[in-house]
Amino acid sequence: MSAYGIEDAGRLARVVSGQVDADRLTLFSTMKNEMGFLPAFLSHYRAIGFEQFLIFDDASDDGTVTYLAAQPDCVVMQSDLGFGDEITYRDPEGETRQERAGTYFKIALPHLFFDGAYVAYVDADEFLLLPPGVSSIREVVTRLAAEGAPSAISTVVEFFPADVAGLSGDLPRSFDGLLEAYPYFQSEELVRLVPGAQPELLGKSKTARLFKQFGIEPKVERRGLQRLYMSSKARKAQQFQKSPRHKTPLVLRDGQSRLTGSHYANLPPSETVLLTVAHFVFTAQFADKIARAMTWGAHANGAAKYRYYAELLARMQAREGSFLDENSVRFESPQQLIDAGLMRW
Repeated sequence: MSAYGIEDAGRLARVVSGQVDADRLTLFSTMKNEMGFLPAFLSHYRAIGFEQFLIFDDASDDGTVTYLAAQPDCVVMQSDLGFGDEITYRDPEGETRQERAGTYFKIALPHLFFDGAYVAYVDADEFLLLPPGVSSIREVVTRLAAEGAPSAISTVVEFFPADVAGLSGDLPRSFDGLLEAYPYFQSEELVRLVPGAQPELLGKSKTARLFKQFGIEPKVERRGLQRLYMSSKARKAQQFQKSPRHKTPLVLRDGQSRLTGSHYANLPPSETVLLTVAHFVFTAQFADKIARAMTWGAHANGAAKYRYYAELLARMQAREGSFLDENSVRFESPQQLIDAGLMRW
């Protein structure tokens, strides 16, 4: 199998609608069948100052591509490679590793168009929150540039309803609607900035806490020849896949600075800026997302985490379970995130 470098992305993926303007402040995202979130997603990010959306679409069939093609600020790319297809990636230092194609495209596609520019990286169910008093993402980018910082990291804070009954109904079509329907978060520190180094991860995600609360434990399933022999890699793939506590949503794209995977950049981030991404996992789409992810199988380790999510949902429904604990707080303003150590400015 050939090893693909960043420079190969242009022949592995193609623009199917729109035209990139390299001077626009751009957000990159990978999507598959995200019509549920798209109206809120685009509206929110336009409102905080993004000027262009570069979307890698993984063969959506729910109207996502048609919807995006009708947006004058959206550029859509596709590939014959599916998100979950495994490739050999060769990084700029010459090291090779096995990588999902979707992660490779996340690393490589923005490098086709942007040089010396900050690019944002988020998923369709992730909404970047700005610090108190900051009205535009441009202010954040200006500060990073003034510091000479190659990136800024964020905590990934899962938002949720009060109880399992809150997962019913329709998915809201605005960011304010999402906050109204799923208003709670854990007021617990998740990330600590470390000068000159990658962040220190603290605490547990809400997903991890719910797994413990409802007694969800890893189980190894042996099928076919795995009944006779299962490698340690295959066994590990069926363990809990930790929900992310952080990611790097703003990265300078140049010859030295780049994203290296789903959550890290290659250089230490800003020592003074910690943003927050509101992650809407537990929504009216929760059951459907579980089913789609398990059928799709393109997520990390064959979507093993979603098997456990399915078990969690069944147990919560059987017990009419609550999402709330002593550290669950209703979101009112970004100042709460500052006070909880989930944001720094």
